[in-house]
Amino acid sequence: MTEILLYGLAKNETRDYMETLLATNCRNESDIQKVINHAKEHGFHSFRVATYNGEKPNFAKTLNF
Repeated sequence: MTEILLYGLAKNETRDYMETLLATNCRNESDIQKVINHAKEHGFHSFRVATYNGEKPNFAKTLNF
């Protein structure tokens, strides 16, 4: 089962690596929008959606040889 992950930056935060995981239980676009709207009310911005299929990471693919 694919898990939808939603990240965002807190108010006044500009560093991308400081994202906060906002939700892991979204099932569709409507759920994502609900979380985004709620997070915006609390100052979050710069949202990013990612998916996770339960696979372990292959770090060798990320290295440049």
